[in-house]
Amino acid sequence: MDNPNLNDKNEDFSEWWEGVVKEEEAKADKMDAEERMAHTKMLEDFRSEAEAGKDWMAADWEQFKARVQQWTNKAETKADEAI
Repeated sequence: MDNPNLNDKNEDFSEWWEGVVKEEEAKADKMDAEERMAHTKMLEDFRSEAEAGKDWMAADWEQFKARVQQWTNKAETKADEAI
């Protein structure tokens, strides 16, 4: 014959265990979401850094070209003065 108290305890334990499993699954989902958020932030930061680096290189190149133009102009001026 079945013990009704034992059945109630088993059912209570099963319900408790389902709650534990759901909580742990929710924690895992939350951790996954936090990791995705951190990864997305890292990618955005990297993109920003890469864009800033690209802008810096373009500005540096323009600065170099301007220096070369100055040197060229100065050399032409000296050549003209020498004539």
